Amino acid sequence: MKTGILMVTLGGPRVPEEIPGFIRNFIGRELPPPAMKAVVERYEKIGGFSPLARITGEQAQALGEALGPEYFCAPAFRYARPFIEDALEDMAEARPLRIIMLLLSPFYAGITTGNYIERAKAHLKKKPLSVPVGFIHSWFREPLFIDSWVEKMKEDPLHEEAFTLFSAHSLPNRYENEPYRQQIEETVGMIVARSGIKDYALGWQSIPNNVQEPWITPTVEERIDEIAAAGFGSVVQVPVGFTADHIETLYDIDIIHRKYAREKGISFRRLSSLNAGDTFIRALKEVVLKFKGDEE
Repeated sequence: MKTGILMVTLGGPRVPEEIPGFIRNFIGRELPPPAMKAVVERYEKIGGFSPLARITGEQAQALGEALGPEYFCAPAFRYARPFIEDALEDMAEARPLRIIMLLLSPFYAGITTGNYIERAKAHLKKKPLSVPVGFIHSWFREPLFIDSWVEKMKEDPLHEEAFTLFSAHSLPNRYENEPYRQQIEETVGMIVARSGIKDYALGWQSIPNNVQEPWITPTVEERIDEIAAAGFGSVVQVPVGFTADHIETLYDIDIIHRKYAREKGISFRRLSSLNAGDTFIRALKEVVLKFKGDEE
């Protein structure tokens, strides 16, 4: 019997027609037409859809090949099909020895990865499966994960000359004491130690417009202001908080942050995302093989 690996992330619209449903699932309500129009326009600027579902499928295929015949891997999403609940039931139908839910973000926050786990547990309580289900999260210390970013940085021929700006998705300040922020900061520290870079900072990105409460800062834009004031002529943004391309890398970074940096007179580029890169897949393989039980 095989072990099933369910690779879980938030999901995204595969085609333009899926955008309204994805946004409704994500925010829990219908957007007013002007706001939805603005969201659609953002997706149009990155091709009309999100590549996240395709990339997650590629990651699942690559990880399955790396793990070998005793494992099989499949994607699952919180806000798009196949939803976590459906994917669990589909995987159970193959009668695996056990199912492991691998959270593709290595960082834990109750509002994101914690929510995915609770969603699965609630479903399993309502409709128990005949196989055990374990959960892998908070795997940010995996050495090959750190190596994945270090390799990306060394592949950039100009990385030693530019200011390195790490970024991760911000969260409301009420989540500041959760593991997420500390895990991001620790990850940045490990990458810095391994790469030897000297000029770097961490900025927080993708804060929604018109929020009614404070979010974790400084923002990427505030960091770019500091970088410009310090006299640096170029910046490379490292999206350390993400493991695959989606709208936060392709729009927020590649379009918004690039435009902001150029307005400040700074040359801007982004390191490519980990996606299904060889070292990252090796990292996921090690994370799975090191898993011993039903981690909470």
